[in-house]
Amino acid sequence: MMIFALCLFGLGCATKPSTEKDELASLHMDIAVSHIQKDNLPLALKELLIAEDLSPKNAAIQSNLGLVYFLRERFELSERHYLKAIMLRPNYTEAKNNLARAYIEVGQYRKAEPLLNEALQDLTFVDYPSVYANYGVLEFKRKNYSKAKEFLKKSLASDRENCLTHVYLGRTHLELKELILATDQLEKSISFCKPIGVDEAHYYAALAYYRNHQRDKAMVRFEELIALFPMGKHSDRAKQMLALIKKGTL
Repeated sequence: MMIFALCLFGLGCATKPSTEKDELASLHMDIAVSHIQKDNLPLALKELLIAEDLSPKNAAIQSNLGLVYFLRERFELSERHYLKAIMLRPNYTEAKNNLARAYIEVGQYRKAEPLLNEALQDLTFVDYPSVYANYGVLEFKRKNYSKAKEFLKKSLASDRENCLTHVYLGRTHLELKELILATDQLEKSISFCKPIGVDEAHYYAALAYYRNHQRDKAMVRFEELIALFPMGKHSDRAKQMLALIKKGTL
C-alpha cells in the first residue's frame, strides 16, 4: 500500500504563507512530506496535525493528511480531509486525483471517475501521468482490461520508471491471457520495483510464468521474492504457491 500510493499519488503543494503561523505550519508540512517519502507515517502524521492546528484552512495540509490516512488505511478519515482540501480550494486538481485513488481502493468507482475526468480536463496540472495511471487502475478494477491498458501505456509514456504502473500493465496483459507480453512486462517491472522494496513484480511475474507453463521460472521468482522480501505483502502467498508447485499439486 505504501509504495503503491506514493507511486501514484502526488504530495500536496504548499500555498504561499501569509502569517507567522502559516509559515510555521508550512515548515511542519515540509517536514511531514519528508517523513512520508521515507515511509515514516507516524512522524508524518504528528507533523501534519501540528501544521493543521496552526493553519486549519491550508488546503495542502488537508490534502497531505488525506494521503497519510490513506496510507494508514483509514479511508474515512482520508476522504474527509481530501474533501476539506477541495472545499478550501475548489480547483485543487491534485487533491481530486488523490481522492479518486482513495475511492478506487474502497471500490467506490462511480465517485472516482468524475474526479479523474476533472483532473484530465485541467491542462495546467503537471502530474497528468498519475491521472492516467489512476484511470488505468480504475478500469483494471472494473475488468475493462483493454481500456486499462490504454491508460497505463499513456502514463508510462511520460513516467517510464513507475513500478506499480508497470506491474498493473503486466497484470492487464495477464488478465487478457497475453502471456508472453505479461511475462515480458512483469520482468521489466522488476527492475523498477526491486530497488524500492516492492514485491508485486516478482509475485505477478511468477504467476505469469506459471500460467505460461514455465514452472521452473515461476519457482525462481517465488524463491527470489521470499529471499528479498521476507516481510513483503506477497511473501506468505509466494511460500504457499512454491510449496504447491514443488508437491506437484498445481
